[in-house]
Amino acid sequence: MQRKQIAEWSQPFQSLPESVFWSRVKPSPLVSPCWVDINHLLAESVAVSTLLSSDQALIAASGGEPLPEWDPIAQAYSGHQFGQWAGALGDGRGLYLGVSSNKGNAYEWHLKGAGKTPYSRSGDGRAVLRSSIREYLGSEYMNALGVPTTRALALVTSQTPVLRETVEQGATLIRLARSHLRIGHFEHVYHSRRESELRELIQFAIQQLDPELIDQTNPEEVLFDRYLDRSARLVAEWMAVGFVHGVMNTDNTALSGETLDYGPYGFVGHFDPGYVINHTDAQGRYAFGQQPHVMQWNLGCLAECLTSFVGVDTLRAMLASFPERFRHHYRQTMASRLAVTTDNPRLDLITDGLASLFSVPGTFYLEGFQWLLLDEPHGLSKRAIDQNKLISLRKIWSEEKEVDLMPKALNLAPSWMLSHWLLEEVISQANVGDYSGVVSLREDLNCGISMPSLYAERFGGSPPSAGSGYHLSCSS
Repeated sequence: MQRKQIAEWSQPFQSLPESVFWSRVKPSPLVSPCWVDINHLLAESVAVSTLLSSDQALIAASGGEPLPEWDPIAQAYSGHQFGQWAGALGDGRGLYLGVSSNKGNAYEWHLKGAGKTPYSRSGDGRAVLRSSIREYLGSEYMNALGVPTTRALALVTSQTPVLRETVEQGATLIRLARSHLRIGHFEHVYHSRRESELRELIQFAIQQLDPELIDQTNPEEVLFDRYLDRSARLVAEWMAVGFVHGVMNTDNTALSGETLDYGPYGFVGHFDPGYVINHTDAQGRYAFGQQPHVMQWNLGCLAECLTSFVGVDTLRAMLASFPERFRHHYRQTMASRLAVTTDNPRLDLITDGLASLFSVPGTFYLEGFQWLLLDEPHGLSKRAIDQNKLISLRKIWSEEKEVDLMPKALNLAPSWMLSHWLLEEVISQANVGDYSGVVSLREDLNCGISMPSLYAERFGGSPPSAGSGYHLSCSS
């Protein structure tokens, strides 16, 4: 029998100066831990199934003795929160464990909820089962939608009491990412006037995300161009699927172009640019429709950090290109999801028509793709949708659709929505020891977003009487 390939491990972040960028941390174990779920398909794809099946894996994943492959550290970074400089922040409840590599694919491992770090400030360093389930399923749902994101590998619960608004169950989550580097890492050294460390960070970022630039003289301009483009593509994907991040601070903005940190996130019900999901966001800074503008603002903070390496006028001109980059990527992703060519002159008409059709309360925007692509979709919007508008829009779309683009579009069209009422049902069951909802939805997502989910149909098929509006806090 051929032996399964096992990932190789490294700790590249520790090559940066410890006194500036990170602190070594001993995790704090949870009491009576148990697995909620392991994302076996993901584990196999990154060649760590053997690692997670060891007797020590549960202990390590719950904040106990780390596996030999791991070297837990907490990263230091700073950032702007709600548009205001917040100063030093850092991993207050997360630990960087190292990088696993297999067949040219490398992933950083991050353990959330394993206790205090030097950057916890007044926090307890813990995560709770409720919010961990939200991130576990939310990131996998986004991945199934084809949106760049961190991935959820394993989820653990325990009998450790954790105080939030009430006493909840302590939990840990292992997530993977191409990189956890954030705009806040650059801000941390720039605003501390550490130019030599900023140079080191730039070189490290190149090695991790853009290694082909290693030998290039003065690569910072090209690097910023790439960060602009990745970020424009990411927020375009968010807007295409109705995703609301909820707390787009610079310390939550990844340089890899991945969706990072699932706190008060969610999906719009009806298409509403003004929808604010985070009740902490009293001014609506992070409203659904504001996300492209906020991403550009965040990149302006990054541009400031590069002024010693790239001319200010050049940076300003590059930053000013963001809206057009966003529009380009938005057209691309909508074309792909609607099986229409990007250069089709009627693409905007179809895209705007879809948003308008699903802007009515009682409709659910994410269902819109199947309403166009399929003759007989099954969705919650059936009673509220304007059938005459639908017929008219489908007629226009059917004249422009490309048959050879349909398979990809159908694979990306969700047959069910990860709604707040579905998540609440999963969390309610998990709080009494029934984790079948987490496992069922994760397995369904492994099969693809276009496939039906019996669990979602049973518990997520009918919205609460309060409708689709939903608000969460940053502790979510």
